[in-house]
Amino acid sequence: MTVLSKAQWRASPGIGIALVAIGYAVSSISDSAVKWLSGGYSASTMVFYTGLFSLVPMIVAVGFCGGPAVLRTGRPGIHLLRGGLGLSGYLCGYYALGHMPLADFYAMVFTAPLFITALSAVIAREPVCRQRWLAVAVGFAGVVVMVRPGAGLAGPGTLAALGGSVFFALSVLLVRRMGGREKAVAFGCYGALVMVCGAGLLLPALELPSRHDLMLFAVSGIGMGSALLCIFAAFGRAPAAVLAPFQYSQMIWGVLAGLFLFGEWPDRAVALGSGLVVGAGLYILYRETRSSAPGLRPGSVDVL
Repeated sequence: MTVLSKAQWRASPGIGIALVAIGYAVSSISDSAVKWLSGGYSASTMVFYTGLFSLVPMIVAVGFCGGPAVLRTGRPGIHLLRGGLGLSGYLCGYYALGHMPLADFYAMVFTAPLFITALSAVIAREPVCRQRWLAVAVGFAGVVVMVRPGAGLAGPGTLAALGGSVFFALSVLLVRRMGGREKAVAFGCYGALVMVCGAGLLLPALELPSRHDLMLFAVSGIGMGSALLCIFAAFGRAPAAVLAPFQYSQMIWGVLAGLFLFGEWPDRAVALGSGLVVGAGLYILYRETRSSAPGLRPGSVDVL
């Protein structure tokens, strides 16, 4: 059996692909647990307990990476802002999970690359070519196909899912501006702390879950924290252009979980609309790859 050196481990695209695939699969398990719990708890309660348990793998990662020194930062305001965006995104996402099928939820989440492209032009003043704007338009046309205005499907769950995608896009743009000046494990830890503290402040009263529900919160939180660490580590070992398409594997997990756990099956409109959204996202990725071909290398955020 071949043993990889530390340098090979840190720069192996194959390991990056395996890590990102595992990360998105585990993330889907976490989302399924949240959806199972959504009927009995508020979004802020679910974010609080999930964030609390997500600190477990984060603390383990801090120990693995060299101890508390890895959390040193000269930009606490940036971490607070990113944590606030993450908190808002999770509140929207967890609310949406309780009000729409799992596959529909992921179809809306996949609009994030479209928002990243649009917001990068508006906020970051990055140049966006005509072809990318066309891809954004096609992607949002897919959203219209799924929502079917006039059919009563543009409800609060759908709007919350789209809002979560916007907050995620803003968070990505913020991390992109930070570049390699912060450790990814620091982003994860500070994000989880802001998530727990912020959600705790929003709680009208602390709801104590049953032992069974507490186990599900543990599955959700530990799964979410572990998934983020896997994805962070993956993007430090392989080019983003190689790894980004694997996010769409969540649709497979979402359909399977929706079918076997919740008796849900996406209809034709959702299948067609999500196809347009995914296709637009992949095209934007293709254009991004072409425009930055010399820079195809592991992500710019320093990782584990």
